[in-house]
Amino acid sequence: MSGTAGSITASQPHGEALGADVDLQAVATDTWVATTAQVVLPEAGTYALFADCFSHLAATTPWAVAVNARLFNVTDGTPVGVERRIQFANINDGGGTVMSLQNAGSFSAFLTVTGPATVRVEGKRTYVGFNDSTQALLAAPRLGFLKVAG
Repeated sequence: MSGTAGSITASQPHGEALGADVDLQAVATDTWVATTAQVVLPEAGTYALFADCFSHLAATTPWAVAVNARLFNVTDGTPVGVERRIQFANINDGGGTVMSLQNAGSFSAFLTVTGPATVRVEGKRTYVGFNDSTQALLAAPRLGFLKVAG
């Protein structure tokens, strides 16, 4: 490639990782759970990070539960950017209905690192009110990166 605006050269660090589903119901509400969607940024510089995932919630109404996701810099132990709401369900139909809902979300951030760094996708379930969920998953997480400067 000639290096024109918008093109990726073969030597430009880039990649992606696909992760396994994680069970958010197995841990306490508001507990971040690491996924296996994890990448190593190979060298110092600024990277564009992009991720997507699906959520699955099931419960007996009435219920109010949210699933959030974020990027996490494992190397320095800090979140990258802000967390992203993937799904929020607040269903009050008088009670007793078993419901299952799915949603998809994507999010992105820029991260500047001074050397190699490991970044992953994490998810959490937040119990808001009424009945808690009986099943909560962050599914098919994917995380990609592209070095854009440095």
